[in-house]
Amino acid sequence: MKPKTLCQNQNLLFQARLSEQLNPGHEILKLSKAIPWDQIEAEFSSLYSNGPGQPPIPIRLAIGLMILQHMFNVSDERVVEYWIENPYWQAFCGYDFFQWQFPIHPTSLTRWRQRIGAKGVEKILQISVSVAVKTKTVAPQELTKTIVDTTVMPKAIAHPVDAKLIQRSIERIVRAAQAMGIRLKRTYSRVSFWTLKEYLRLMHGKKVRKAKRPLKKLKRYLTKLLKDLDPHLEHCSQKLLRESVIGAKLLLQSREDKNKIYSCHEPFVSCIAKGKAHKPYEFGAKACLVVTEKSGLALSMTTHRGNPYDGHLLAESKRDAEKNANVVIGRMLVDRGFRGHEVTDAQVLISYTRGLPRGLKRALKRRQAIEPWIGHMKQDGMLNRCHLKGSVGDQIHATLVAVAHNFRLILRKLRLFCVEFLRYIINILLLEWLKMAKPEPARS
Repeated sequence: MKPKTLCQNQNLLFQARLSEQLNPGHEILKLSKAIPWDQIEAEFSSLYSNGPGQPPIPIRLAIGLMILQHMFNVSDERVVEYWIENPYWQAFCGYDFFQWQFPIHPTSLTRWRQRIGAKGVEKILQISVSVAVKTKTVAPQELTKTIVDTTVMPKAIAHPVDAKLIQRSIERIVRAAQAMGIRLKRTYSRVSFWTLKEYLRLMHGKKVRKAKRPLKKLKRYLTKLLKDLDPHLEHCSQKLLRESVIGAKLLLQSREDKNKIYSCHEPFVSCIAKGKAHKPYEFGAKACLVVTEKSGLALSMTTHRGNPYDGHLLAESKRDAEKNANVVIGRMLVDRGFRGHEVTDAQVLISYTRGLPRGLKRALKRRQAIEPWIGHMKQDGMLNRCHLKGSVGDQIHATLVAVAHNFRLILRKLRLFCVEFLRYIINILLLEWLKMAKPEPARS
């Protein structure tokens, strides 16, 4: 069934409109007027088919909640709760009368993200760039000069410990087997729990040699459990087969192996070292960010599995940024991690390059400006922890972070415009008052 467009033309007898009560100069209301909601609804209406069924939630409501969630760094549950309390958020999502009930269940946002996918979120990023140009947050010529850098987007997983991973694998395998109706000789759930407790107690007391004994017990429990499941693997479900493969790999992997498993529910998480003193290793995905030099508008945010070399990501990020901004990028500022890149159709300036003209040297000093923007994305835009599942979830989350970053820049521009306009009016009034208060010269 096709989603219905929000229609607020009908007046209510005992309720006034929000447009008559809210401040028309508020930046959120100005932003809602600048966003082409009709274009967004036409873009995503093709995801639904005609016919009977449960009426879906309005497209503007779903997109608006996703934007507000990442702009103000709140969860799915909190954004729905704050939406009821904030009339400006309701007006941003297209409602002209104050609502007292939850608009949707928080889990609807999860299904909506799965429905639109990474390509749908990328269309929202393209619209945010066009809105930034429309509101004069950035000039069109600024889009051709960019800064590129990589960072780590950590995943929502616990710190990997061998004993914890093995005990967690036992729990997941037993749960999947019981869901299929497989009767196991022994589940090892209770003994594995207390064995893990013993291992953690010994490790807390720095008794590493004694802690090897409970670790061997956990490995033996998992080995016996997998042997018990061998006759059922031919006709088991995909979930049980996947959990069994993860458990077998946990038993075989060692410290020196590559592509190890660091989480049972996210087996493709990578261990990335960026040389940070306070955080030597991070577990997640590598994100490549492209922003404009002057304003810091995000043109692209791509995620990559593993720890690929930065120089090999530059060409792909450039193509993605040009697609989102609909321009040809002429200059890119990068650090020394991008040496050996494959970009030949643009000027790439690498940090600490000698022999450059004075103008390019001055421009290259601007490369460090991307570091605080990445910090703001991590602290204010939810880039410091990704809760979405799989590599597709990583890309959706990273792109939404870039969308929220752009809209925060636009809000700041609209807010400063109001302050500058008021300052201009006050100055004019002061000049008029001074003219009136100035005494006239005495006539001779």
